[in-house]
Amino acid sequence: MLKSHKNMLGSRYFNITTIYVPLAFILIGTIVRFVFGKVDPNILLSVQAWLMIYEISTEYFGYGPIYRKNNFGMEYLKTSVSGMSFVKKSMLTDSFIRIVRSFAYTFLPALFVPKSMGDPKVLLIYALVLANVSVWSVTSTRFVSMYGFLLLVAFPELFIGMILDAACMLAPSAAVALIIITVLLLPAGILFTQKFADKKIKASYSDLR
Repeated sequence: MLKSHKNMLGSRYFNITTIYVPLAFILIGTIVRFVFGKVDPNILLSVQAWLMIYEISTEYFGYGPIYRKNNFGMEYLKTSVSGMSFVKKSMLTDSFIRIVRSFAYTFLPALFVPKSMGDPKVLLIYALVLANVSVWSVTSTRFVSMYGFLLLVAFPELFIGMILDAACMLAPSAAVALIIITVLLLPAGILFTQKFADKKIKASYSDLR
């Protein structure tokens, strides 16, 4: 599946979004935690917002507007018997990669500098929220061909993500409830993303998109 995903989107995109940029974020996060120790919750919240924006933005350089009617990429893949199966496998892999990236951004810098970790439940919520925003947002962003509209169409996911992160920071007693909610939302997001992709792919054969 990983090979299909890499072949689908190209080695350059895969290496940049899945290896180089995440490693840079993790390195910067580790250095900041090593130098300053425990990070202020307000700064963490700001970092989370930027990470959400980054995760949403990666879709512009990945699948792009693959759900749009008469999209060249989709039409080209339909010329192959295994083309659509190839796309679905790649999209499923993409969802899992987004989850791994979200947890790596959040936990690895703290694990490398244990004294800066703070409450692990907070980090878990931040990772889960970031993963949810990244996974759920692709359903809407895969219709968009202009970068300027990308964050606009993904604003509901971004806004909800920021509310959940803020709730975690302002109401620590709600941490367990937030963990349960975000854990349940994540597989639902993967399933919804796959079902929606399957629907759009099937509809493309009848020109119903």
